[in-house]
Amino acid sequence: MTDPTIPSQADQPAAPSPIEPAATATPTSKGRNVKAWAVGGVALITALCCGGVGIAALSDDDSDAAAGGRPSTSAGPTSAAPTTVTPTTAAATTTAPTPTLALYDEPTRKDFKLAVKVLRKKCFGSAGCNISYRIDVTYTGTGLDPAKTYEVTYEVRGGEDPMVNTFEVTGDTASVPQEEDGGTRRSGDKLTAVVTDVAEL
Repeated sequence: MTDPTIPSQADQPAAPSPIEPAATATPTSKGRNVKAWAVGGVALITALCCGGVGIAALSDDDSDAAAGGRPSTSAGPTSAAPTTVTPTTAAATTTAPTPTLALYDEPTRKDFKLAVKVLRKKCFGSAGCNISYRIDVTYTGTGLDPAKTYEVTYEVRGGEDPMVNTFEVTGDTASVPQEEDGGTRRSGDKLTAVVTDVAEL
């Protein structure tokens, strides 16, 4: 019978050693700061974006309010409200009344031009000449009233003696003697006529 031998310590199986929990990496302060900055940056960017959208919305509302419209509540495109243009009235101006011009003239002596038209002439040497003539009348004014008649007195000069006669004017018609007779001292003398008076009949 053999004595049981006490197994040597080397022959004994090794007792299991307690397992140390796996070391977990503890975040360092630097890592925590980087993570905090990243989260803060995202939050800041989000806030800026939202703020920008809000500012743009407020700007659109302000523009609509300034233009006289109402801010649109629909999501679709907004149309500008029609604006009413108030017409401006110019200050009333007063013009001086235009003076009414007379329709007809009141004739004077200067308005008539007379010419002597010789119809016949017979000379007798040194004894002079006998002349038959007619007066041609020219009116230089604007016009005479056809409802009025004027008597024009004229004088023929250049003959042996001054010869005085009259004719009548109504509107644009002159009633002139068709023929008058006179004489000159010499064959070279010429007759002229001038108006001496104008009177309404």
